[in-house]
Amino acid sequence: MDVLAQIKADHDNVKSLFAKYKAASGSEKTTLAQTLITEIKAHSAAEDASIYADYAKFGLNAASNKQEHAEINKLVAGASASDDAAVTKAVTTFISHSDEEESQQWPTIKAKLSAGESDALAKQFVNAKKSVA
Repeated sequence: MDVLAQIKADHDNVKSLFAKYKAASGSEKTTLAQTLITEIKAHSAAEDASIYADYAKFGLNAASNKQEHAEINKLVAGASASDDAAVTKAVTTFISHSDEEESQQWPTIKAKLSAGESDALAKQFVNAKKSVA
């Protein structure tokens, strides 16, 4: 498994769900909001438990990522499934964070991550996500 592919799939899933959320109404919108909140919480916890633990190995500091996750988690915790503005703020903050990870941090990680390390981190990520969900 490739840890960055697993994380990218999560990022893309949130983006896809958000597009559906923006087009939805009524109970479908509420259901999608709850799904987005759940997915973001699980994703943040899984990244914290897996790849962020190894950031120093890649010459990166995970402190800002963890701080951004804390901010996103506060937004998510305060977001009711029926509060469009709160859900939108939480998701757009998550998307901004994920785009920054992919464009600014992942090239460094890809250059230093072996296939074996990637597989081990991917398993940690998947297992951590399952334990939170």
